[in-house]
Amino acid sequence: MNNYLKKLQLRHRRIDRLIDTSKSAGKQEEVKALKRIRLQIKDRITELQPGRQSVPQ
Repeated sequence: MNNYLKKLQLRHRRIDRLIDTSKSAGKQEEVKALKRIRLQIKDRITELQPGRQSVPQ
């Protein structure tokens, strides 16, 4: 599980860099899609972090 969490964190950082690169290239649709993916990954990271309780929605 810890290894999976680290992979998610790495993927999140990579997407951050892609978003920054895409913004400067003027690719708004790609940026929107990447931000959605980044948010999904961030939510999953939060769920998996030790000591975190998921809040029912």
